[in-house]
Amino acid sequence: MKIMICGKGGTGKTALTVLIAKILSKYYKVYIIDSDESNIVLPMLLGVATPKPLVEYIGGKKEEEEEFEKMKTDIAKALIKAKEGIKLNLLPSDYISFSNEGIGLVTIGKVREYGEGCACPFNILTKILLSNLALDKNEIVLVDTDAGVEHIGRKIEEVSDSIIAIVDPTIESLEIASLLKKIALNLNKKFWIIANKITNEIEEILIKEAENMGLKIDGIVRFDKKMYISYLKREPLKADVALIDLEKILKNLNLIIS
Repeated sequence: MKIMICGKGGTGKTALTVLIAKILSKYYKVYIIDSDESNIVLPMLLGVATPKPLVEYIGGKKEEEEEFEKMKTDIAKALIKAKEGIKLNLLPSDYISFSNEGIGLVTIGKVREYGEGCACPFNILTKILLSNLALDKNEIVLVDTDAGVEHIGRKIEEVSDSIIAIVDPTIESLEIASLLKKIALNLNKKFWIIANKITNEIEEILIKEAENMGLKIDGIVRFDKKMYISYLKREPLKADVALIDLEKILKNLNLIIS
C-alpha cells in the first residue's frame, strides 16, 4: 500500500509520518519516501543517517522543460531493473537508510542552493518511482510530501493508494484538506483526515468547522509536549500521547489489523 501524507506547512506532517511508520513497523515492512524538497529533518527524527538523494542515482537534477522527457527515460533505465518493477530494498545502500525498527528511508532530493531552480524534477521522480514500485503484501510505503499543493499539480495522487491529510488548528489546513478530499474522490482513492496538535479547547471548534466544510476528522492527535521538545533538541523523535492517539487512529482506519 502506498499512502501519501499531505498538508500545509507546519501541521506536523513529517513528525506524524515518522510516528505512523514506527507504529506500523510492528506489523509491516515500512518504507518512508521523503519527497519534501525543503524539510531536511526527517532522517534526524527517524534516527538514521541521511541517505544520498535518489535524484543523484538517475544522473542529477534536470532543469529545462525539454529535458523532462529524457529524465523520465533515464529514471526508468536506472531504477527498473526487472519486469516486476522497482524494489526499494534493492536500491544501493547509499540511497536507503534503515532505522532500528527496520524502517527504510529514501530521499528524493532537496533544494539547498540559492538559484538552483525549481523542485519540479523531484516531483517527477516521485511520481515515476511510485508508479513503478513493486510491493509485497506486507509492505507499506509512506510518502512525506512537500508542504502545500505542488504534488497536486504533478498528479502524484493518482499513483498512490490512499491519502492522509494532516490538519492543524488553522482554516488554511482545512482548505487544503478540502481540496485533497475532492481529488481523492475523483480518483477513487481512500482519504482520511488526522488533526494534529489539538488541545481540549480547540477540538470541538475544529470538528465543527470541518463539518461546516463537509469534512470529517477521522482522528485527533493531542498536543504532545515530549514530541516537540525532542524535535527542538534535534533528537530522534519521542512521543507519549501522540503515539497512543495515532495507534488508536490507525486501528480505526483498519491500517492495523489486531
